[in-house]
Amino acid sequence: MATEEGDRRFYTSWAWKREHLPDRLRFKRPYIHKLENGVSLKINQAMFKAEGFASTVWDSSIVVCKYLEKMGDTIVKGKRCLDLSAGCGLVAVVLCHLGASEVVATDLPGNLSLLRSNCSKQNGADRVQVLDHSWGKDVQALLPSFDLIVACDVMYISEAVSDLVLTLEASVAPLGQVLLAHGRNKGGEGTFFETVQGIFSVKEVTSAELHEVYQCSDVQVYSLAKAEQVLQTNTKRRRLTNDTA
Repeated sequence: MATEEGDRRFYTSWAWKREHLPDRLRFKRPYIHKLENGVSLKINQAMFKAEGFASTVWDSSIVVCKYLEKMGDTIVKGKRCLDLSAGCGLVAVVLCHLGASEVVATDLPGNLSLLRSNCSKQNGADRVQVLDHSWGKDVQALLPSFDLIVACDVMYISEAVSDLVLTLEASVAPLGQVLLAHGRNKGGEGTFFETVQGIFSVKEVTSAELHEVYQCSDVQVYSLAKAEQVLQTNTKRRRLTNDTA
């Protein structure tokens, strides 16, 4: 049964996965993302240019967006959110539609034109701010801290991991959450999980928690919380145990 279920999910995923598609679909034509409530979001894409790489919607961003849609109000509504290294801006736009109180979408300067264009054409665009940010640099322009940070396909090289962790640690709220999703770029994954030890607790989002259709074996989603949050949770549990003893 487990094998049959895995096979079913594998073949189902090919109905929505994009990275095998020809260039005209991945770069030249817009991507249409259909929300669970029936609303369709149009995300423009662009061919690669020397000054930017935010060209297409990656599978990992679709997986995490559908997870956020499934979770509904519990993660996003009323929260201050950051789409880190936002690329085309799909995650930022979905966060806005799911009721985030404020969304900041960042990327490198050469990628901001496409990102800003996509964010500005959506309902609720007044709640989305587009800023340039390089990992490891001063996060003052991004603050106050975020209740939720989402970053997709940011594990591509080990050399960038320390800067990525610096940005995450400095910009997430004490009781905030970080969602990381990656599939095609995993070169820095091992270094990342070593680096965050003692800084963040890490939990993989399971297949049962993800959207039933929008998941695939080559995309993993992780939920991170500041280590202090783990300590606080454990303390509260001990107090409750003592109070009921």
